[in-house]
Amino acid sequence: MNDTTFVAPPENVYSLEGKGLKLTTAADIEPYLAEIRDVPTLELLQLNGNTIGPEAAKALADVLKTKSSIKVALLYDIFTGRLREDVKGAVKDICDALADKEHLVEINLSDNAFGPIGAESMFDFIVRSPALESLKLNNNGLGITGGRLIAKAMMERHARHAAAGEKSTLRCLVAGRNRLENGSSKALAEAFAAHGTFTEVRLPQNGIRPEGIRHLCLGLTHCPNLTHLDLQDNTFTAVGSLALAESLASWPHIKRLNLGDCLVGRMGGLAIAAEMLQLELNLEELLLGFNEIEENAALVLSQAVAKMTALKSLDLNGNRFDAECSAVTQIRTALQDNDNEDALGSLSDMEELTDDELDIESEASEEEEEEEEEEQKLVQGDAKAKDAAVDALADALSGELKM
Repeated sequence: MNDTTFVAPPENVYSLEGKGLKLTTAADIEPYLAEIRDVPTLELLQLNGNTIGPEAAKALADVLKTKSSIKVALLYDIFTGRLREDVKGAVKDICDALADKEHLVEINLSDNAFGPIGAESMFDFIVRSPALESLKLNNNGLGITGGRLIAKAMMERHARHAAAGEKSTLRCLVAGRNRLENGSSKALAEAFAAHGTFTEVRLPQNGIRPEGIRHLCLGLTHCPNLTHLDLQDNTFTAVGSLALAESLASWPHIKRLNLGDCLVGRMGGLAIAAEMLQLELNLEELLLGFNEIEENAALVLSQAVAKMTALKSLDLNGNRFDAECSAVTQIRTALQDNDNEDALGSLSDMEELTDDELDIESEASEEEEEEEEEEQKLVQGDAKAKDAAVDALADALSGELKM
């Protein structure tokens, strides 16, 4: 996983990227260490795509201790085929060697299957690294235990900053595909809230359920400069969707929002779309695919999208309305009016309501009919009516959750 935006002058870069080298002993890695020593102002180190054993890692660490200028360390996918216990020591040696580097802003240890013991090994690094902004730990098998350890390390880091009268430097956490689940969500949320400085948080595919989503959203409301949030392929339902909707106003600078495959559902989709309609969001990317969102929410979203003049990517595929319905027509028109007609992605996998579901829809109760009236206000009403409708929908959602 390499998505660094850092660019260094060629003479300040050392790369073995994708060489497929098996570096087990100190002798194996020595020729490359000699080359690293010869880079006087090393800023970018790329070792990804090789496999490094504990002895070679220790030798590497000894050299890294001398490289005070390093800014970015790309160390993802460097332990393939290694025993987990060997990886534990290797991660600690490398991280300890980098812990005092005053210019190091990014470390990427993704795609290393070290599990929670990897979190133990990097704990001191997370606490101590003086300038760290971006911590990328995608697909490490951290689990709940590892997630809690990362959160604890971030809290101790915050305490160090606070004791020194300094503002946190942390800006980015990437930790997708780690089975963090609800068990670590509250601890991570507390860490986000304590730092208050995060601009990018990506936690896709973690088995986080609605209550965990609620905790994360609440914690992230303390990060007003958030620009990129990715919670794709976790489970929202109405609980998580309402929490996300209520948090949107806290992120005035949000640019990229990925909520794809999150089981947002009919009411959740409506809550999110309604809140977006009330705000002046300048989103560039909005991903809401495969969420069981229905046409009522899409109609509201069409008006919200009309205000998103910077929107370049909109995914609504796999939801529960026809690709040719009036809501889609209105969305296309809104995008075209903003010169973003190519923003809407494919709608080739739209889901249709079953006959049973259509029968249920046709047998709406008086309460549901009132709810539909509120939805119409969202689409057609004036500002005061829309505000009242949002409040009514929030109350309706809250009532459903208590039942």
